[in-house]
Amino acid sequence: MSQIQETRVMRADDAARYLGIGVSTFWRFAQKGRLPKPIKYSARCSVWRVSDLDAFIERQAHTDEVRG
Repeated sequence: MSQIQETRVMRADDAARYLGIGVSTFWRFAQKGRLPKPIKYSARCSVWRVSDLDAFIERQAHTDEVRG
């Protein structure tokens, strides 16, 4: 039997809350390419993998350490 890996995803409002930023800031970051690419379920529904958001957080933390 094969093991299925669960992939958790979040819509923009939950992802913004997860990152600790406002929804408008989240969309601005997405538009500027600062966030990971979303998965498009339809023309009006995008989701982000939690693992991609975690990697984004780690990159930001590393960038801040380098600037520090």
